[in-house]
Amino acid sequence: MRTLKILGFLLTYPSESHKEVLDECYNFLKEEKWVSERALRSLELFLEEMRSADLLDLQETYVALFDRTPSLSLHLFEHIHGDSRERGQALVDLTKVYEEAGLLINTDETPDYLPLFLEYVSTLPPEDTKENLGSVVNILSAIAERLKNRDSQYAAVFETLVETAARKPDPKAVESALQKASGAAYDLEKLDAEWEEQFAFENTEQTTGQNSGCPKAEDMLARINGYKEEERVKK
Repeated sequence: MRTLKILGFLLTYPSESHKEVLDECYNFLKEEKWVSERALRSLELFLEEMRSADLLDLQETYVALFDRTPSLSLHLFEHIHGDSRERGQALVDLTKVYEEAGLLINTDETPDYLPLFLEYVSTLPPEDTKENLGSVVNILSAIAERLKNRDSQYAAVFETLVETAARKPDPKAVESALQKASGAAYDLEKLDAEWEEQFAFENTEQTTGQNSGCPKAEDMLARINGYKEEERVKK
């Protein structure tokens, strides 16, 4: 499914190659018809902004958003576990999920990196893809709202992912997360302090979709038992 690969690609660090293929990306999004017309229009505006902006400005914006604002982190498990020991085990479990699917990680990013996860779920049947997105829909929705608080067009990508998920976000869980972290820009002192704190989403049924305890990566992300086709997951 090219749509999810493209959305993941658009969430990676901007390079000249991004600007060179924006038209092709839009054509694929339009032709595959995985997203609604409303979402497609929002994504078109986002792509136009990327097309017209200076590359250095795009890169500075990306770093300010996703690298310097913990509540906008593109690493999914950070929003659930922070830097706790549980996150380490979840990463190990998710790596096994990829390996059992015949997928090899070819990037320095951790397995919970959203663009990597999106490429993984793009290999699944449509219903399984939607279920996997539904497993993290509260996180995606909270990030979308935080990006809107920053007047960022990146919100269009997250809103599209939320729209295609199998379940709707829990308004109370998302609102609670926003009260704890609005997505506002940090100075360096606040950034250091934030990284030392636990992230907004707790390991509860309401926020993770799990029945109890620590969400297993297999339960949260894997829906492809029996899928063994060799494929390489790229950044």
